[in-house]
Amino acid sequence: MKFLRFSILLMLSAIITLPVLAQEQPATKLVVRAIARDAKFIGSSMGGALIVVREAETGTMLARGFTAGSTGDTGRLMRTDRTRQMQLSTPGAALFETSLAIEEPTFVTIEATAPHAQRQSHATVSTQLWMIPGKDITGDGIILEIPGFSVDLLQPQAHETAGGTPISITANVVMMCGCPTEPGGLWDSSEYEIAAWVKKGGKTVAEVPMSFAGKESTYEGSFTPEENGSYEITVYAYHAKTGNTGVDRTTVTVQGR
Repeated sequence: MKFLRFSILLMLSAIITLPVLAQEQPATKLVVRAIARDAKFIGSSMGGALIVVREAETGTMLARGFTAGSTGDTGRLMRTDRTRQMQLSTPGAALFETSLAIEEPTFVTIEATAPHAQRQSHATVSTQLWMIPGKDITGDGIILEIPGFSVDLLQPQAHETAGGTPISITANVVMMCGCPTEPGGLWDSSEYEIAAWVKKGGKTVAEVPMSFAGKESTYEGSFTPEENGSYEITVYAYHAKTGNTGVDRTTVTVQGR
């Protein structure tokens, strides 16, 4: 009888203790950042980067959220020669931080999609690595580079109807972090090719070079349609040195020629 009571006490003790032991297992911290190619961190000013962490083998989602914070220190990121193990981030620089409840080494896929506030410019990149329980990855964390330009076609408006007069094309071109472009600036658009293709019925009817409009990150050009109908306008930006590209599209309907 005494042995039975002792066994029951042991079982109750184990039931009570197991949750406590589980709670004592430390979560593993992970910091993820997204950085624009040839520019700065992607943060709140561009809606952040969507970060998804999955178990690589099963696809099970372990964490999801957005980077938030500033684009970081311009001097450190853009004007300083980088050395081995140099920390790129400064306090307040955009990041996504999470804690993973893993109990054994776990191979994960980390994916970043950005910039969230400019969906026509979305790009997704990913990497994979082992996460070890209790071995935090913080500081700069995992940095994923997002290539490209964010191009926003401002004029003409979508499905706008125009006459036979010259049609103005205006676009905003910024880095994926929102950093501004202009001739002679830190992001020197005199090195970029910015232009528009105009198509009608699937055929290119005009190629329009676009020039700086006098306002930061704004470029303009125009074309004169030769006949009525629907036209598709594609504005692109290209930088040969970095391989950055960006595109946005709209349509316009010409009547009254």
